[in-house]
Amino acid sequence: MGGSQSDVAIFATTKTKEDRHSFFSQNLRCRYYSYRTPNTPTLSDEFRKDIDRLSSYSKTSKAQYRRLIDTYGTHYIRQVDLGGRLTMITAIRTCQASLKRLSTNQVESCLSRGFKVNAGISVSSSDERCSKVLDNHDSKTSYSSSFLSHHTKVVGGSGWPGELSLNRNDSVGFRSWMRTLKNFPDVIYYFLTPLHLLIPNTAVQQGVKEAVQDYLKENALLKSTGELSCGDRYSNLDSNCCLRMVSQGKLVVTVVRAWGLWGDYQWIAGDTEGYAVVTYGSKSHQTDVIPSNNPVWNATFDMGPFDKDLSLKVAVWDDDPAATDDNLKDCTVDLEQGTHELWCNNSGEGFYFLYTLTCDPHLTGDKCEKYKPFQSTTHKPSTPTLYSKSVHLFPTFPVQSSAVLYLWFFYIPV
Repeated sequence: MGGSQSDVAIFATTKTKEDRHSFFSQNLRCRYYSYRTPNTPTLSDEFRKDIDRLSSYSKTSKAQYRRLIDTYGTHYIRQVDLGGRLTMITAIRTCQASLKRLSTNQVESCLSRGFKVNAGISVSSSDERCSKVLDNHDSKTSYSSSFLSHHTKVVGGSGWPGELSLNRNDSVGFRSWMRTLKNFPDVIYYFLTPLHLLIPNTAVQQGVKEAVQDYLKENALLKSTGELSCGDRYSNLDSNCCLRMVSQGKLVVTVVRAWGLWGDYQWIAGDTEGYAVVTYGSKSHQTDVIPSNNPVWNATFDMGPFDKDLSLKVAVWDDDPAATDDNLKDCTVDLEQGTHELWCNNSGEGFYFLYTLTCDPHLTGDKCEKYKPFQSTTHKPSTPTLYSKSVHLFPTFPVQSSAVLYLWFFYIPV
């Protein structure tokens, strides 16, 4: 049954640790039978004996109340529907969708259409954009993992594992499964009522209510209450804390030293008046002029945002007060992520510099062109089973027998 150790909860928890996700649930339910408990149910002898042993709820009796919860759960099923249910939970990598210029609503719409087409409920074909979504490709960010992940569960019936293809009609297995539901139904929906409402003793009823509240507080999955605060006009993160663009980063250049420089008037004026110029696109920075054939600058320059279409140029010049400065040596390099040392030299003269290209958060690759998932570092909370037992408390009786088909969707942001 549902709870923080359900397969759906485990699927969602696992995905949120891998990357930032939104979750979209699509459900198809076919009800054949429905049962409910009497308005005033008769308690089983065993259950009545267990509650008669309870005293008022306190620190000393807490363990005794917890054993009751471990045996009977926190709620009981007031009414149950039998038939068949198909559930598909889709984990959408939210930030990859953003980089593909897809809104969550657009992805949901494509998933809904694909689900209906596959089940034979709709015959309309997807448009080109939906086809790309449902094919689950992501060439834009060069990220190898799938853009969408699915968790499918089939309840009731037989002979069909629930395999779906969202981009084509694949309804043969689905239709065969539907025909088996009347003879092989399972629980597809239930209405829950707090366990303490079954207990006639007022003091014990209040004690069970408090014990259940404590149990849920101690064991329920934690829900983040913090609001996202990301994005401004100068940031590469939007309001959802997702990247606006790939191939973004920061470039820092350090010109260290030169050696063996030989200026035009060295034989007259002495040492070369050496300086270096770093150029990246429209940005340019210059070191101090040092009168030396072997100047040491150790000058660091922030060249600003990275542009994958630009190359870095570093040139060493001789300052010439009487004429045009002389370009003694220059080198142009294509940039890659990381810190790189470069020697630009020949014929006994040259210079040494290094640069560091740091990709923006959640980008990697030589040109910062690859998407890097938002890895969660949050400690995983304990995940108890909230409704873990199926125990006979009282008899039930049927209230209806019918075949009703339901199809519904809902969205879970995480």
